[in-house]
Amino acid sequence: MRIAFIDLLFSWPPHGGGDVDVFHIAAGAQAMGHEVCLFAARDEDTWERGRIQEGSAPFPVEILSFSGKDFNANRVSSAFRDAVDAWQPEAVFVGQGFLMKPAVILALAHYPIVSRLHAHEGACHRDMLRFLDGAPCPNCYLDTPDLCRRCALQLLGSQIRTQRQSAWLREYLGVEAYRPEYHALFEQALRAVRVAVVYNSGMVAPLRGLPGEVRLIPSGVDAQAFTPTPPGERCGGRKVILMAGRAEDPAKGFGVLAEAARRLWEKRQDFEVVATLPQDMGEGPWLRPVGWVDHADMPALNAASDICVVPSVWEEPWGMVALEAMAAEKPVCASRVGGLAEILVDGETGLLFDRGDSEALSIALGSLLDDANLRTTMGLAGRARVLAEFSWDTVLEKHYRPLWGEMARMSGERQG
Repeated sequence: MRIAFIDLLFSWPPHGGGDVDVFHIAAGAQAMGHEVCLFAARDEDTWERGRIQEGSAPFPVEILSFSGKDFNANRVSSAFRDAVDAWQPEAVFVGQGFLMKPAVILALAHYPIVSRLHAHEGACHRDMLRFLDGAPCPNCYLDTPDLCRRCALQLLGSQIRTQRQSAWLREYLGVEAYRPEYHALFEQALRAVRVAVVYNSGMVAPLRGLPGEVRLIPSGVDAQAFTPTPPGERCGGRKVILMAGRAEDPAKGFGVLAEAARRLWEKRQDFEVVATLPQDMGEGPWLRPVGWVDHADMPALNAASDICVVPSVWEEPWGMVALEAMAAEKPVCASRVGGLAEILVDGETGLLFDRGDSEALSIALGSLLDDANLRTTMGLAGRARVLAEFSWDTVLEKHYRPLWGEMARMSGERQG
């Protein structure tokens, strides 16, 4: 089968977990014998879209470039339709995208479409986080479009006035998502999707049954890259607590970890927190900010740690850094939210704590710092769970091989 992969944000080396997800799904489909081509957007006005190192992908890539006012719904959707039609696929997989994604889906609605939702794009019109004023937002764009539209305008108005450029704002303006009519386009695009793929069960209800089917498929981890490595000797014998990912994002909960670390430091000084924070952000004798770490360097960062913490305060759709730590045989302390609550087995592969509860996190970290055997046991259980459920080989074989078979049948029905 010929599968066209569509992505409005893909870059490689990756900018985030969504890039990694699309890369492995496309590479896996090709390894299964399908013909694959990735059609990726590049926006010359931002750094966030379509920056792909030549020869870095094991599958064909066609880059569609846009700039200035060319990045609008009509131009982008027609460019993708023309390029994909020329390649003549039998099915289409739509990966990352913000508010422009529905327009592209509708332009390709004459194919069977799988759409992967990487965040709360079915519910949040503001930034896909569904996180407002330091807490999860109860509203849903499909149900409260006027309220959500005003919320987005309140956030983005100052950016528009100052002509600030970002991937999100470019899509917001390019598809005119501020118009009331966008809601109908959004619903129509969801109805055009044969299979919507989400990470966790909490992402199903906001879609209101509009796609033909909503299917839970986890993201995977390269278990061979994140191999177990005992941490080496350290100056002062301090154990390392790692917080990786976009640690500077308030939704990721560094403030919760900081309060927990301050509580711990009053009682003991046998640890340090290594966080992927900007060098000038955060303070404390227990903190070592290391800046942004490229994905290729994440195995070494995990290998040098003893405990991984994911203190997210938003409804984390998945939890790639937790999976990577588990693959590296590190115990994980994580908020009981979203995908994290479905990845971890509390008390077995790590410890879950209630969102924002710094005291509970402090206690959990203390118990792991005190008990090397517990860290080892949880680390072993975590890697075993990754190998059984979340390695890319397992995810592709268990979930995507049957999906491609179903899409091939849908394509045959369409052509018949």
